[in-house]
Amino acid sequence: MDYRIFNSDEIDHQQCYRLLIGSIVPRPIAWVSSMDEDGVPNLAPFSFFSIVSHYPPLVTITVGEKEKHHKDTSANIAATKGYVIHTVTEGWENQMNESSASLPRNVSEFEHIGIETEPSDLVDAPRIKGCPVAMECEYQQTLEFGDDWKTYVVIGKVLRWHVREDLMLDDKYVNPHLLKPIGRLGGPRYCHTDDIFEMQAPYVQPDIGHPNTGERN
Repeated sequence: MDYRIFNSDEIDHQQCYRLLIGSIVPRPIAWVSSMDEDGVPNLAPFSFFSIVSHYPPLVTITVGEKEKHHKDTSANIAATKGYVIHTVTEGWENQMNESSASLPRNVSEFEHIGIETEPSDLVDAPRIKGCPVAMECEYQQTLEFGDDWKTYVVIGKVLRWHVREDLMLDDKYVNPHLLKPIGRLGGPRYCHTDDIFEMQAPYVQPDIGHPNTGERN
């Protein structure tokens, strides 16, 4: 079997990007609602999204720059501190994609697309009305990487989850069969999560027992 070899210091930023988004798949999509200092809400999707820590519950989104400036999402989060991450599920794909368009700073994607909102409990940024899972988050810090093309890693703490009642499994887990999340692949490609299987881990996972004491819940 032959393989192509790519050394990251010998290819440009575009090819690095292509290889990363084609290799790290599927990626969950954070659909992020934020608010600027003038009270204008913003909505945008990010597939560079992951868990940093489960206790405290810290999550990260990675936001690139635009025309040598912060994009609205990272600028808003740093300025007003509170934001909401929504899970993208079947039925929301088109609106999610539309919200990635570049709009003037004072134009809200919610109004532009016609997405209804409802107030959050703990942060100023609104929630998407009817979205099955939403996480209200509080800004913690931003890490900056890059020179010619900067990338901002935004870390936040989840303060509160809003999970639609029928999605709860055993009153503990979010049922992935009912949630039907959408994943991001390379290029303009996405995936459904219809083919789900289970495997028992050969160790005690953190949702079952404490990693240091072994005490089970």
